[in-house]
Amino acid sequence: MKTRSTSSEKPLRTGAARAAAILEARSVAIVGASADPGKISGRPLAYMLSRGFTGELYPVNPMRDQVQGLKSYPTLAAIGKPVDLVIVGTPAAQVEMVIREGIEAGARAFVVFSSGFSELSDEGAALQGRLTELATIHDVTILGPNCLGAVNSETGLIASFTTAMEETLIKGGGFSLVSQSGALGAYWMDICLRSGLGFGKWIATGNECDLDAADAISYLADDVQTRVIGLYVEDIRDTHAFRSALGRAAEAGKPVIVIKAGRSSLGAAAAASHTGALAGDDVLYSACLRQYGALRVDSLGEMIDVARLYLFDSVPLGRRVAAMSVSGGAGVLIADASEQLGLDLPALAPQTELALAKVLPSFVKAANPLDLTGNVVQNSASIASALQAVAADPGNDVIVLFVGLMHSIATAFTDAIAQVKKQTDRPIVVIWIGAKDETVALLQQANIPVFRDIPPAMTAIAGTVRLAQLREAAIGQKSLNERETRRGKKRTVRPLAECHSKALLRDIGQINVPVGVLLRAQDQAYDIVGTMAYPLVAKLQADSLLHKSDIGGVILGIENEQQLSAAVCTLKQIAASNNIDAIGVLIEPMLPFDHELLLGLRRDERFGPTLTLGRGGVEVELDADVVSQLLPLDAQQVEGMIRSLRSAGRLDGFRGQDRVDVAALSASIAGLCQSFTDRPQLAEIEINPLALRGDQAWALDAVVSQFDE
Repeated sequence: MKTRSTSSEKPLRTGAARAAAILEARSVAIVGASADPGKISGRPLAYMLSRGFTGELYPVNPMRDQVQGLKSYPTLAAIGKPVDLVIVGTPAAQVEMVIREGIEAGARAFVVFSSGFSELSDEGAALQGRLTELATIHDVTILGPNCLGAVNSETGLIASFTTAMEETLIKGGGFSLVSQSGALGAYWMDICLRSGLGFGKWIATGNECDLDAADAISYLADDVQTRVIGLYVEDIRDTHAFRSALGRAAEAGKPVIVIKAGRSSLGAAAAASHTGALAGDDVLYSACLRQYGALRVDSLGEMIDVARLYLFDSVPLGRRVAAMSVSGGAGVLIADASEQLGLDLPALAPQTELALAKVLPSFVKAANPLDLTGNVVQNSASIASALQAVAADPGNDVIVLFVGLMHSIATAFTDAIAQVKKQTDRPIVVIWIGAKDETVALLQQANIPVFRDIPPAMTAIAGTVRLAQLREAAIGQKSLNERETRRGKKRTVRPLAECHSKALLRDIGQINVPVGVLLRAQDQAYDIVGTMAYPLVAKLQADSLLHKSDIGGVILGIENEQQLSAAVCTLKQIAASNNIDAIGVLIEPMLPFDHELLLGLRRDERFGPTLTLGRGGVEVELDADVVSQLLPLDAQQVEGMIRSLRSAGRLDGFRGQDRVDVAALSASIAGLCQSFTDRPQLAEIEINPLALRGDQAWALDAVVSQFDE
């Protein structure tokens, strides 16, 4: 829920309730309604009149007695009773006045088409800010400004001027969309309507002065009509509400399929640390979506393809695919795509092979993929028998049937497929290249999804398998409190030298820190080091020096006092030649290890505390093998992150190396994550490398950054 303050004692409505105020409106006033159905302010009225809106419509236009056959009113107050929703399409300068009039007349929700706000200028941003204040003070809902509006196919509410409705009648369905882009939302609507899928609810949020994507998702999570939620986002300002909304959808069993636009370039501040460089905005958006059960896709086509399997009750029960094809080549392509996407093509069960042998010619080999050959043209009934045999095989989770052309037997084929569909609970997905529209329509009427090519179908199947995993993991996913995730003012970050960083880590515990000594300018190396065992490492220390190795500030393999003295002298010279205000030289024993990781904890301005893990060392950004997630995380989730790394196999004793106790390591990292979360003064902890051997983990190098209060 968005944070809102008001002097009223009445409880504020949740985001879902405020979205309902628009989508479930039963009486609608259109301010500035035009008699021309082609104009922006004329389209909503024309659409609702022609598509059977079940509520009441009130055109408001002081220049006309009638608009599009309905009585027109000079003002909102003249209607004589409150309306649920006011559609505003006036110039930006008049919007605030219209909303104030609507509030006085008892209206509870507004859709603002008008542009010229924060997207245009500082003056427009100030005007938009006043709309936000009105929504907050009076607890009304405002969608927009600069938005394409909202549609409810169930009631015929079309508070939108989208051209996607120009030539296509509204058709209900279980797929709903929330889009921060009106144009992309319109393209989605057009595809859904033209393909016969239809849609449930459609919300284009525009500038989001009040109602945002999180509010709309929360509403759709509870909406009975909505089975699948599509989402197009460019920027999320309130990540706490966004996480909560995604979690609510996961718990409600509603798959969320997301296009996130804008793979952000990194700012100079982020590039100052490995963690910031590796875990930029786009990485953290992906982490947020993944952790809270949403599937990220790259296109509207992929979004709709994945949704299609849910809408036609054809979601695979798992990753095991049984492929059947009238073309041997197509079967090979399905197998190739399956392997690439992480799907399996298991062997057929012996009883399935026997059943197929009875219904297929002797020259057809019972295998997966199954090549039905061109014989089906002469014996179309065999397709039903073969399908029944494969559907009875317990070793597969979905049947993929490939067909190409064959228009002369299309009816027999569709009848056979539909017949088997009624007799089995095994999902059947059809790929029919060159299928006529009427063939596709017949299969869809039988609740069978049809794809026009192999890659989209297999990608959709893999997407649903991935979504099931994400949603299961997301249920019960803990979230930080609102204070930790809500964006605040930008604060100055001050990095600490390694010696001070390690002292802080030593106080925190969880991760081992080598025992070293700090040699200051007046100290003699051999006096300070004492009985420390060789070999040693010497490292130049300064708060401003984040990457010491870049300037030769780390000297390894020191074997005796003479080498130690020489190393200290060299590091002091490096400090002087680079105008570094050095604290001194840190001397530590060189510890043996088998593996090295990078560990980064950071308070992101947008998402709050985050964890980044990856292969460590100086080449971490050259070949990044990293994963990032949002806190909080438990030990099991941390172990999942480690196991997801490409290099994770090395930790299990690759080629005779000692195994790492990954469970113990994960528990230590989870404890460090909790300690970081509990210390709001910490901006970042970066350990690189985190050296591993057996059940031991050591912070060989570390930088801790704090916020300047």
